[in-house]
Amino acid sequence: MKAVACVAVASLAGVAAFTPSAFAGKALARPAARTHAVTRMSVEDMVGIDVETGGLFDPLGFSKDEASLFRRRAVELKHGRICMLATFGVLVQTYVHLPDAVFSNPRPIGALLQVLDQRPVAAIQILLAIGLLELTAGAQDYANKAPGDLGRFGDAFKPDDAGELAELQLKELKNGRLAMMGIMGMLVQEGLTKQGPIEQLLVGHTSPFGDGQGFF
Repeated sequence: MKAVACVAVASLAGVAAFTPSAFAGKALARPAARTHAVTRMSVEDMVGIDVETGGLFDPLGFSKDEASLFRRRAVELKHGRICMLATFGVLVQTYVHLPDAVFSNPRPIGALLQVLDQRPVAAIQILLAIGLLELTAGAQDYANKAPGDLGRFGDAFKPDDAGELAELQLKELKNGRLAMMGIMGMLVQEGLTKQGPIEQLLVGHTSPFGDGQGFF
């Protein structure tokens, strides 16, 4: 089930590399310059470290390894973007499908298993497309770009005001974190109830416990 969930997320949202936004934190409160960027960063330079906690919350001490913070922020942004698209895709998938019966399943895990069973070549094509994006347009330039900056894509949407840019960066970070939890919940929920999120709401199956419809 864990493997299925991971592949489902990747299959549903591999194009997330095109979602615009780039930032390294407070150090980029001003519009990022297109010059050489330092591939190290301190925790004080990172947006979102103390928004809800009132201070740095790092019980495992990840922030002490400043050499790895740059990559971790880039990875967090990419995962958040993927999960935002995945969450949206799961909801749209309930009603919108490709004109082929193989792609007619409204449930994310069920749809993946159906494609793997009935059209495995299509699943391979999806994974190859994801890999192509990861290695080209979605590749992070660790030597010259800030975390999450994937080139000039999205520059037209970046405000010139430093405060507005920092605010948008924080919103993206928080929405991405919420989406990572959201898509995980949707996939686990389907695994327990065998229903998609909207399907559950429509039939009134809002709890997997004791109603005869789910795992419990």
